Amino acid sequence: MKNPEDGIPEGASCRIDTRWDPIDAPYRVLGQIPVGLDPEGVVVDPGRELAYVACSRSNSVSIVDLSSMRTVGAIPVGDEPIDVAFDERTDRLFTADARSDRVSVVDVDSRSVERSIDVGNYPAGLGFDEDARRLYVGDTMSSTLSVLDTDSLERVGVVEAELGAGAVAVDPRHNRVWCVNFVASSATVIDAHELKVLARVPLGEGPCAIAVHPGGEHVYVINSLASTVVVLDPATGEVVREFRAANAPVGIAAGASGDRLYVTNRGEGTVSVLGLDGTEWARIPVGAAPGGVTTHPRSPRTVLVANAGSSSLTVFEDRLDGPPTVLGPVDHHSLVGHAIPELALPDLRTGKIRHLEEWAGKKYIVNVFASW
Repeated sequence: MKNPEDGIPEGASCRIDTRWDPIDAPYRVLGQIPVGLDPEGVVVDPGRELAYVACSRSNSVSIVDLSSMRTVGAIPVGDEPIDVAFDERTDRLFTADARSDRVSVVDVDSRSVERSIDVGNYPAGLGFDEDARRLYVGDTMSSTLSVLDTDSLERVGVVEAELGAGAVAVDPRHNRVWCVNFVASSATVIDAHELKVLARVPLGEGPCAIAVHPGGEHVYVINSLASTVVVLDPATGEVVREFRAANAPVGIAAGASGDRLYVTNRGEGTVSVLGLDGTEWARIPVGAAPGGVTTHPRSPRTVLVANAGSSSLTVFEDRLDGPPTVLGPVDHHSLVGHAIPELALPDLRTGKIRHLEEWAGKKYIVNVFASW
């Protein structure tokens, strides 16, 4: 039987045989599970041992059983769901449906949408404050942050952000909400109680993901176009440090132990395990074009990664107890070190066909970016 929303067989699985993993390997892949098209956000329902994956081009949420590593269903939502959040108190799932300009509220028991809440234009990021019972929505095209009450299921506020508002993170220790603005290259800092803007923090090019240290010590932002991670002081918003990341990072999660970060590298199909000083402890191959990343709330060494390019969910176990004694060479993409492939495209100004070999031996940038 197929799920018409996802176009994949229900029960599809691709569990990895890990019997031959080296004992000293820094990770163990637990499963590669097919999901819907162009998955981005992922969240875990620990009570049911399920993962919910927002599949933007399937207009649905794929449900993955983490015990069997199989897809067990799909829930139709609005158009182009990008991010997803789960409220364990009410057993509700929330999706940011970008092209519907709304948030879908899903009852996970009935696996159906019980309500849709209108928000700003092109909602793309969600930040959930379970204790305050609020869901914050980054409205990309409206440059706003919508505030939803997760009990009454109503929009209770709107805060002005900046152009390209997207990913959101909540810092309850400092009573802050952070919204990163992709186009404006900034972060908007908001007082969570009064819903007023406290600061605008300049960032690097293309900030698209944000995470808060579990102890509230720092805030981490991914600058995708600059391939960097910026570390911010949560109280002042000042930049503490900045370090290089791998190729086109787009997702970040802070490890529950408070000593590491997981960064998805869309440009090379890997996840970097980073120490808080930016030292790379390991680089783990996952699927194509990984994006959303999260950890299992009750098994924090279990990491889940949504792979937009391969329409799959990778689940792996982080085996590192701390930084490795010896930082060995990191595995890079299989094409690194090989001659560049032949490529010819028309010049947009003249129409003349140009070949990459014209720039042989020179430094140049090829910018290939989403065009939807």
